[in-house]
Amino acid sequence: MQCPNCQHWNEAGSRFCEECGFELVADPAGQPASAQVSVRAVDENEVPTPAPQTLTPASVPAPVPYSGPRLLLNSTGSIFRLGDVAIVGREDPSLQIDLEGYPEGKYVSHRHAQITKIKDAYYVEDLGSSNHTFVNQIKLASGQAEPLKEGDIVRFGKVELTFHES
Repeated sequence: MQCPNCQHWNEAGSRFCEECGFELVADPAGQPASAQVSVRAVDENEVPTPAPQTLTPASVPAPVPYSGPRLLLNSTGSIFRLGDVAIVGREDPSLQIDLEGYPEGKYVSHRHAQITKIKDAYYVEDLGSSNHTFVNQIKLASGQAEPLKEGDIVRFGKVELTFHES
């Protein structure tokens, strides 16, 4: 019997091709079953309809709000994270806190103030700005470094922010 897969001749009555392992089941007429072709129309009622897919969104953890030292812009809710040193101003790519484009940002000098961490405390210092720096409505002299406490209102020109330690 010849294998329909690899054309190898096998002994009569062989169930598998000894060359390729193809199944050689014979029908009563002696023809391998693999040589028979049976085509039948499929009734669309016979084809099962797949169950609708249920999509479950991947559980994405909610973002954890930043709780480190920061200034919160009161008018918009914007948060500015504080590192060891932050220069506050506008229109300068070297700034850590650029208030250009924020409400009343035009009243902030290009290099308005500096916030510095010394040991475990933060200090704000006016850098000779035109519209001054205030802490809790007290105007700072140019070059004066004022310590900041939780909840202090810091104003650069007309822009008010609240200081948060954590």
